[in-house]
Amino acid sequence: MLGEACSRLGENKEAENWFKASLATRPDHVPTHLTYGKLLARNITRVIEAENWYTKAQEIAPQDASVYRHYGQFLLDQSRYSEAASKFERAASLSTPEYEDVVRAATSLRLAGNHREAERYYKMAVNIRPWESSGLSNLGALYHLMGRLLEAEDCYKRALKLSPADTVTRENLRRLKNIINLHEEQRRIVGS
Repeated sequence: MLGEACSRLGENKEAENWFKASLATRPDHVPTHLTYGKLLARNITRVIEAENWYTKAQEIAPQDASVYRHYGQFLLDQSRYSEAASKFERAASLSTPEYEDVVRAATSLRLAGNHREAERYYKMAVNIRPWESSGLSNLGALYHLMGRLLEAEDCYKRALKLSPADTVTRENLRRLKNIINLHEEQRRIVGS
């Protein structure tokens, strides 16, 4: 606890001392492994060491969703998208799926180029929190990326009903409509 407090205050050396002391007395304390790993990951020269702490936490608590959530975030921050996705998918499978885990899994899958699985997770996110516009916006953006323009338009419109002031979704919808209009114009030219 003191290690985490020092870490939040930017006292990294002091935080590390407290984490080490805590682990010396309780080497199986998973939250300490995770917060110590997070502290080390801030320093690019200690990323491998940080990952070792996440791996140890996973070995100690292989059925703990929070371990996979933290490890997944670490991997996502390292741009290791496929690996991150597998950790977030595991976190979501260990308990009732949490919205954030599902969205992170979907985002990691999208960044890894696995659009079909990303779609499945974005749909799951929309089902978990149907009132949350960001799930629909993300699903719409994925459909947009995949060229499924009418499905993208539907998602964007539904998201804007929930969050009319969302300028990013509004701009995405505007761009999408330009593409749809361009396609319609091309069809008219080819058809005449």
